[in-house]
Amino acid sequence: MTYGGIGIGVCKVIEELFVPPNLNIGRILEELSSVGATSVRLLDEDFRVALLKEAEDYDYEPEDEIVGSGDRVVRQQVSSSDDFPEGSGYVLLRTSFQDLLERRIAQLGTYPFETALGFNSMVLQRYEEGSIGITPHRDGLSFVNLVCVFVIGGKGSFYVCSDRSGKDSIEIDASPGNVIFMRAPGFLGFEGERPFHYVAGIRETRYTFGLRQKRP
Repeated sequence: MTYGGIGIGVCKVIEELFVPPNLNIGRILEELSSVGATSVRLLDEDFRVALLKEAEDYDYEPEDEIVGSGDRVVRQQVSSSDDFPEGSGYVLLRTSFQDLLERRIAQLGTYPFETALGFNSMVLQRYEEGSIGITPHRDGLSFVNLVCVFVIGGKGSFYVCSDRSGKDSIEIDASPGNVIFMRAPGFLGFEGERPFHYVAGIRETRYTFGLRQKRP
């Protein structure tokens, strides 16, 4: 199978797609518990570049610029795509990452999720240069266990905060090649405690790939 100018054989191993030593599952769980989000540099650079080339070829649909009402209004300037053909590098990313993550979780003494982890929602997002990004918000309650957002390319800043005003903002490393982890309901008993977060400072067209788990 070939995509993005790079051939991927059927025996392609996880170590050729990722930088596994960076995936310290113990540290990740600690920071998810205390901060709500964290990130690590995980994508192999050749794989990241191939994913970026693929992302640039997709058609994107603009999201509504205003979501919600009253004191729950969220403003955003982003477009998305979720139609991935068979053989897509993003399907390979989802499958291989899930496998890697499950291997690391199996090394723990206890399972950190209330239900079995299984990413069944994939979306690729594009923020144009100069976009406002997305204002402070929380992911919907329909998603459980863990949210993972891979930064495929571009420049922008990602923050977690205490509320919709952006209070107590903490920047999470959102460099290309990083995956940002956020806790969701079902993670270590944090039912409903989803971190507020936002994206700002889009200085170059930014592509991200989100993996989430919808409730049954």
